[in-house]
Amino acid sequence: MKQTLLIITFLLSGYLQNFAQNYETFVTEMKKLEQEEKEYSGILFRKNDYSAEYKKGFEPKLKKVREEKVTLARKAIEANPDDKRFVDVLNFYLFNYLSIEELDRMLDRFTADARQHPMWKSMKSYVTYKPLNAVGHKAFDFTVKGHDGKKITLSKVLKKNKVVLVDFWASWCGPCRGENPHVVEIYKEYHPKGLEIFGVSLDNNKEAWVKAIADDGLVWKHGSDLKGWQSAPAQLYSVTGIPHTVLLDENNKIIAKNLRGDELKQKIAELLK
Repeated sequence: MKQTLLIITFLLSGYLQNFAQNYETFVTEMKKLEQEEKEYSGILFRKNDYSAEYKKGFEPKLKKVREEKVTLARKAIEANPDDKRFVDVLNFYLFNYLSIEELDRMLDRFTADARQHPMWKSMKSYVTYKPLNAVGHKAFDFTVKGHDGKKITLSKVLKKNKVVLVDFWASWCGPCRGENPHVVEIYKEYHPKGLEIFGVSLDNNKEAWVKAIADDGLVWKHGSDLKGWQSAPAQLYSVTGIPHTVLLDENNKIIAKNLRGDELKQKIAELLK
């Protein structure tokens, strides 16, 4: 029995080492699975003449191929802890499927060289700060330069206002720009009652950022380190998509996150009644 286990372990080790030396093998196998996924998704979700009964037969196939993609990505990452390219594999194929604990464990498998990848650092920051950004926790303080070049510190903004909305956005973000008119209305109504908005941009082009502020009539406070997705405040607040809003009370406590539209207005009205 022990001899059989040793043989299996040896063969598996050899396979993983070979896999580790061939990133192209992973890409080839993943493309095959993605082609299958595309085919099944097309049958299930695109407009066609297939019957509901026929389509239903593809639901388990789609589920299976997606599970196979996750399994392939896991195996590839585990076999290649020293290859920076598999940091991107973790981010692209597994990030949305893993718990904070699982993601942290997989990040810790990478060697020192792979950990220099900016995406490794970004994901590590995410697992570090995500649990600390829950509603009810104290907000992290930060300082960024405003579009006028002057520094703005969140804690100083909080001292002067009853409620602060930290709004992570960018000039290139369509949903953000689409939401801006509604935020303008909220600001006009509730700024006199104690609301301040602190817009934190994930731009890396200052001209585009400043132009968007002017074009959309965003008259509140704005700041950015112009580092795009590597924005330090965004990493502190575990921002993985924008628009991303964080609502803070006068005690620097997180009251709500990712509220938009009428829900955001109702919450602010409740806090400032």
